[in-house]
Amino acid sequence: MGKRSIEERIQEEAQCLLEEFRKTKGSPFDPTFFLRRSVSNIVCFVVFGERFDYDDAEFQTLLRLLNENARRVDTFWVQLYGLFPHLMKHLPGPHNKLFENFEEQKRYVAEMVQKHEATLEPASPKDYIDAFLIRMQQEKGNPRTIFHQENLLVSALDLFFAGTETISNSLKYGLLIFLKYPCVTRTMQEELDRVVGRDRVPSMEDRMRMPYTDAVIQEIQRFIDITPVGVPHSVTQDTHFRGFTIPKLVPDIPWALSRPRSL
Repeated sequence: MGKRSIEERIQEEAQCLLEEFRKTKGSPFDPTFFLRRSVSNIVCFVVFGERFDYDDAEFQTLLRLLNENARRVDTFWVQLYGLFPHLMKHLPGPHNKLFENFEEQKRYVAEMVQKHEATLEPASPKDYIDAFLIRMQQEKGNPRTIFHQENLLVSALDLFFAGTETISNSLKYGLLIFLKYPCVTRTMQEELDRVVGRDRVPSMEDRMRMPYTDAVIQEIQRFIDITPVGVPHSVTQDTHFRGFTIPKLVPDIPWALSRPRSL
């Protein structure tokens, strides 16, 4: 969908992110919100077909709601709701704020859907909403269709929540790991300088020529704990895979980063 690939959009947004970093002039700062804004803007391109200025008021509101709900999802009250939904929906508590925020997010997306309906060109969909609206028109006479307004709003928000939080948190924890293991950072930077250089941005075509960088990225995704109540990140017994041993007890240093990878 769209006239530009997602890769190009990511490359452009990465440049905008770097500009924001440069504005700090080397002073200490928390990268959390910087990363969330950039990742969310890429999701905006996929869903809405456009990016937003970092200072856009509506964009800031959407990010605030996403951030609030991300914090609330892992609370005791929301976990109770997951176990006893029929009981908890009748009880007062902080878990209800999660649903209030969600309804406000749906209103935001609904306004974007209305704008898309007014400019929709079935022969040339420009984003996710356009593609969904076209499918809704195609299945208008199907009483059992899953392509309806409610699913459009919810699936669009799923893309925002799942895409923004997981990727921005992965980047944030990746920066933390680079600080903790400077030897890994140096080796990865040397490979980037050798393959990509300093005059252009990396592309997917570079991936096959950067095995160490690729391995580090995959190890970060394995090592970090994005969802504390999600799947385990350790093996239940010593496991041998492609010449590597994954021990039952994970050591203090990530096993894949503790020695050079020969791929």
